[in-house]
Amino acid sequence: MKILSLFSLASLILLSGCQPREDGRTAPTPQPEQQQPELSREQLEEAPAPARLPSPTNSMVGINATNQGYAMVQPWSKENPAYSQGFGIYLGDGNILTAANIVYSASFVEVTSADGSQTVPVTVTAFDPEANLALLRLKNEKDASFLDKLVPVTLGSAPRLGDKVVFWQFNDDGLPITTSGTLLATESSSPFTNSEPFVLYNVKSSVTPLKGGAGNPIMRDNELVALSANCDPSAQKALAVTQTMISRFLKQARSGNYIGFPADGTQVTELTDPVFRKFLGLSETGGGFYVVKLPVYGSFYKAGVRPGDVVESVNGIPLDSKGLIKDPALGPVSANVLFRDSAMPGDTITLGIRRKDKDGVSQPMTLDVKLDRSALDGDLVNPAPFVSNPPYRIYGGLVFVPLTGALIGEINKLSKNRPPLNLVEAIQKKEDIRKKGVDEIVVFLMALPTQATLGYAQMSPSIVEKVNGVQVKSLKHLNQLLDLPAPGGTHRIEVSQQPYAMYMSQKEAAKADRFIQMRAVPVLRRD
Repeated sequence: MKILSLFSLASLILLSGCQPREDGRTAPTPQPEQQQPELSREQLEEAPAPARLPSPTNSMVGINATNQGYAMVQPWSKENPAYSQGFGIYLGDGNILTAANIVYSASFVEVTSADGSQTVPVTVTAFDPEANLALLRLKNEKDASFLDKLVPVTLGSAPRLGDKVVFWQFNDDGLPITTSGTLLATESSSPFTNSEPFVLYNVKSSVTPLKGGAGNPIMRDNELVALSANCDPSAQKALAVTQTMISRFLKQARSGNYIGFPADGTQVTELTDPVFRKFLGLSETGGGFYVVKLPVYGSFYKAGVRPGDVVESVNGIPLDSKGLIKDPALGPVSANVLFRDSAMPGDTITLGIRRKDKDGVSQPMTLDVKLDRSALDGDLVNPAPFVSNPPYRIYGGLVFVPLTGALIGEINKLSKNRPPLNLVEAIQKKEDIRKKGVDEIVVFLMALPTQATLGYAQMSPSIVEKVNGVQVKSLKHLNQLLDLPAPGGTHRIEVSQQPYAMYMSQKEAAKADRFIQMRAVPVLRRD
């Protein structure tokens, strides 16, 4: 009886739950299920495919370069071919970004798809060995389909210290390899040449670099924020060209008129020593850097900066006692970032400086500096690591060339880093040499074996001082002097190495030149 009562109560509750909540309202009539219209085959074919995302295999290319530059110690001949490899990243509009050290003296460059199925030749359209950046484009229009398969990446915003980034590459099988990393710090360094330093990213990562470790994109949220310059697997770090440098490089490169980054050539020292600060008439606390030396043809000197000045601010941004500024994203960095990394030739910056007056009192002043590259372009010794078509002159078997960074580098290799003292001294005293009216330091490089050069080989390499008593201003000027009729038919060539003078008969020189052209060097000069 008790069980029946409970069952009846449950039935009543269930039935009451099925009744309409309001009197007079009926439950809706069930509707037949609506069928979705089927898409036709044409409609299915026209439906857009999902957008492909950037990835190492979708957006990167492999780079193969044949490098065959001229031999600096034999500038009439080329070195044996060498080969370099690396990576590039596609930026869209036909542009591929890579590292300059991969293609720095390339006679032929080609790019390969990640899967290795297609290889096409490219040309270098912009090249900056100082920043270690280069831009490539297809050599032939018929290869345009190669780029159609690539997904372009965009240049992202500048990262901050502590940001997580991803190092991209792919292996020989075309498999993508991504390695995470962290932007830990910055450091002032020159990524490829021995020119003025830039501020580079120091990325902590356990990456094992493939193909040299240069030209690899460093990404954040599938956007490019840096490009690897070199990797050190043992230290688990990579130095990378910054987003700021890439941005400035691309802005110039895409304009079709690439100039390069500003360079001032100023030598400075920090102001952390309180005794030194007191000597300069500065307060115990404060910042800035002390100008030790600067070239008279550089932008800072032309604007009025002089040795002994203290630069306290750049564009109103104060410097600390180490000459650093506090960047909101990167922390303390070199003030160079304001007038080199993030600037372009033609930009104007304002320096806040202090200078002692005639009474020895440090006075504040401001100077506007129009940035340019004159500190490098006007250097008596071209610092570039190579010269594409090095000029030279062979006269009677005597070989003359300009003094360049590339020549010094090759002499260092041959001498096991013990270059001749007269060349080292010339580099150290190049500003004194300039005062003589010299525009380019000329070197007597070697003596080819001829009857006219007997006994002169021991005097090489040495700096050429004068020809027939006239100061040599450049290689072009040397050529002009040697082409003139010599007093008594013999040229007197003065150099910086004992016995300090060489004599060359014009008649004997002509014989020797014909002998050299027939047997060794068909072209005796490249102006």
